[in-house]
Amino acid sequence: MSKNNWGGKRKGAGRKPLDEDKKKKRAQIYLKPETKELIEKYGKGNNFSQKVVELIKSEIKFRMEENS
Repeated sequence: MSKNNWGGKRKGAGRKPLDEDKKKKRAQIYLKPETKELIEKYGKGNNFSQKVVELIKSEIKFRMEENS
């Protein structure tokens, strides 16, 4: 049996590791309380991180369309 941090006892069991380029990367930002409240109110997602990502992607899309 190979030594790694994933899988089970059976060969091929368990979750396959993601490629490095597909893994999410951690980013730390500091927000004012009123900005955090607006993200909670207007962001779409199940948690704060998803709401932030959705708002960022939405604004990037808007700006790309604006500049083309």
